[in-house]
Amino acid sequence: MIEGNTARSAFQRTAQPACFCPEIRGTFRDVRPDHGARLELKLTQASDDRAKYALTLFLPEREVTTEVQIGIASGTLEFADWQGGAAPPAWLDTVARALLRTIWRGAVSDGEWPRRVTRWRPEPRS
Repeated sequence: MIEGNTARSAFQRTAQPACFCPEIRGTFRDVRPDHGARLELKLTQASDDRAKYALTLFLPEREVTTEVQIGIASGTLEFADWQGGAAPPAWLDTVARALLRTIWRGAVSDGEWPRRVTRWRPEPRS
């Protein structure tokens, strides 16, 4: 007879979401939203005076990427040139900057930079 804890532990050890299976992991492409935009930040470097993030913006028709450096002392944002097409729409640039400032404020108070941040935002109505 298998006790409940033993069975559950065995299940937890063997059950993994599909994205962790090596044969499936590489087959999924980045998902673009049907509307609005998805913002993805990945921490690439952190030092005593600045943090560097790779920023990817997924729009329904395209995706654009850039690198952003955040000055730790002042929160200044330095954007590299956009790759993958034209710069994003103004509303999305504003959303990205606000998200980066929020991350900076959190890092100043917590002392740690998040490794990865993903957010979806709707396009504002005119």
